[in-house]
Amino acid sequence: MNAILEAQGILIDLKTELQKGRNLWLPIEKNNPNFEQASEKNWRQKHARCWLHGGTDLMEIIALEKWIFDNPPLSESAKEKAATCIKCWKEWLEQTDKYYGDFDEFEIEKPLEDETLYAYLLRTAETVEREGKGARLEWRALKSFLGYMRKIAPEEIAFIEQIFPKKMDIRCGTIIRKNQPEVYAIPQEAACSILCELQRMVLEGRPNSRLSALESLGLCWMCLTASRLRLPTYVEMIEKVEASSICTEGDYPVIWIPTLFGSRKIRISKRVAGYLLALSRIPSKFPRKTILQCPKRTLTRTFDRAFENCALNPAFGNITYVTMLSPPHHFDNHRYIPK
Repeated sequence: MNAILEAQGILIDLKTELQKGRNLWLPIEKNNPNFEQASEKNWRQKHARCWLHGGTDLMEIIALEKWIFDNPPLSESAKEKAATCIKCWKEWLEQTDKYYGDFDEFEIEKPLEDETLYAYLLRTAETVEREGKGARLEWRALKSFLGYMRKIAPEEIAFIEQIFPKKMDIRCGTIIRKNQPEVYAIPQEAACSILCELQRMVLEGRPNSRLSALESLGLCWMCLTASRLRLPTYVEMIEKVEASSICTEGDYPVIWIPTLFGSRKIRISKRVAGYLLALSRIPSKFPRKTILQCPKRTLTRTFDRAFENCALNPAFGNITYVTMLSPPHHFDNHRYIPK
């Protein structure tokens, strides 16, 4: 069977099942005008939840809404002695001839004996939150050390990002992450509108833009799945997910999602699994293992077009794939935007 037709068939099936549910809902809503559970508002919420997870079974949706909390083991770098890491950083400063390296004040706090890098950074973070950034050169030295450590493989230094985010500020005695506006979550119904518009573009749009619409919807579903993991990841990592990452455990499919702490397993709906596997079988010019084949700029243009077509509340600001990495919330018509 043609892989594109297979993916379209899955979307048609989802749309048809939701319409059947709506047809059953309408008489109940009409006969019980004061019953909130059968109201139009409640249907919109149910409809959005189904689209976010690509499922129609209530018990499946509830299972797919669970957040996955994980305590990944410390990396080898985290367990390294802090003194050793600081020594390597100082040698690197000498080799690269960094401007501030010759200043005596360009120093960071000395570690305790046999203190691990993880323990050292936690202790340093507590000091920063309690006493502030301190002297200018001392703060620059700390930022330089953290920048040096981040040059190691991402999965090795992910713990640093949780203690000292790359973009951070200190407010009310607490280190906070400075997020770009696109990161903040949007309402479930707004996210659903974008998914439905992408589905419309797949089924009714121009044939020459069908592949990008198919893959844009697939990327959205993978990002929404990753949002349940509560571990840091990037859209660029999600784009590289391979078809072999999808497998079946018992009666349900799962997908291995890449994070800064390594890949983590998470359950997905049968429809989404089938849809992503269909995408992976669409022929491409060059051999590939990944589910997606379209360039990032093409997928971005397609998503932007769907977003514009939805004509959502202008107060929501810009919405991108990055937005889908934050779990959509159920508060209607509201999105927090930092001032």
